[in-house]
Amino acid sequence: MSLLFTHLLHSLRRPDHWVYGSWLDTVVKYRKTRLGIVWLLIPTAVYIWGIGGFLAALQPGISAPNFLAHVGMGFLVFRLLSTVLVDATSVFASSQSYIYDGHLRLTDFVLRSVARSFYYFMLSLPVVAIAVLASPQFDPAGLAASIAGMAVVLLNLFLYGVLFSIAGVRFPDLHELMGSAIMALFLITPIVWYSNAASAETLHGQLMRLNPLYHLLAVVRGPLLQETIELTTYAYLGGLTLVGVLLASVVYGAKARRVPVWL
Repeated sequence: MSLLFTHLLHSLRRPDHWVYGSWLDTVVKYRKTRLGIVWLLIPTAVYIWGIGGFLAALQPGISAPNFLAHVGMGFLVFRLLSTVLVDATSVFASSQSYIYDGHLRLTDFVLRSVARSFYYFMLSLPVVAIAVLASPQFDPAGLAASIAGMAVVLLNLFLYGVLFSIAGVRFPDLHELMGSAIMALFLITPIVWYSNAASAETLHGQLMRLNPLYHLLAVVRGPLLQETIELTTYAYLGGLTLVGVLLASVVYGAKARRVPVWL
C-alpha cells in the first residue's frame, strides 16, 4: 500500500484533529458575531434570490423556480470545490507548527480543509433545499445518485487537495495563481446559465467540457433537477479520479517527507 493510503487510513481511524478541529474552525470564526453561524446562510440566500432572481428576471422565457434551484445547487457545489482547491495551496503553511511537531500526518491537514468546507456546504444546504423543493423539476428519486456524485466529488477533492497542498509548499505563488484560475473557471462553469447553451461545436462549449468543475458539479446537481448528464461526464470523472489516485500516490510518497524542509 502506498504511503498516502497508509497515512489516510491512520487519519480515518483517528479523526479527532480533522473532524473536531475543522468544526472548531467554523464555530470560532463566528463566535464574536451576533448572528453566529447564521452568517453562513446569508451569502447563499443572497446569491439564490438576489443574483439568481435578478438574472431570472432578465430572461423572461425561463422558469424562475427551476432557474433558482439550478443557481442554488450550482453555487453551493462550486463554493465547496473552489474553497478546498484554493485552501489546499496554503494548508501546510498555515499548519506549520503542527507539522514541525511531527505527531500528525499530512493527510490530517488535507482532510481538515475538506471537512471544514464540507461543514459550510451542509450548513448552507437547508437554504438551497428551499429553492430545490420549490422547483417543479426536483426529482426525489435522484437523491441517491446525487449523494453518490458527492462521494466522487469529495474523493477527488482529497486527491487533488494532496497534490495542490504539496505543490503549494514548494511553490508559494500557487495560492495566488489558484485564486485567479478559480475566477476564470467560474465563467466557464454553468452556474448562472444552463449547459445546453454551450454546444459542443463551439469554443465555449469545448472549454466548458474540458473544465473538471463542470463535470463534478453535473453529477451532484443533475440527478436532483432532472438535468441531462452527458456520457462523456462519467468517462471524464473516471479518468480524473484514476489520474488523481496515481498522481497523489506517487507525489505524496516522493515528496511528503520534504514538506517540513520546504516550510
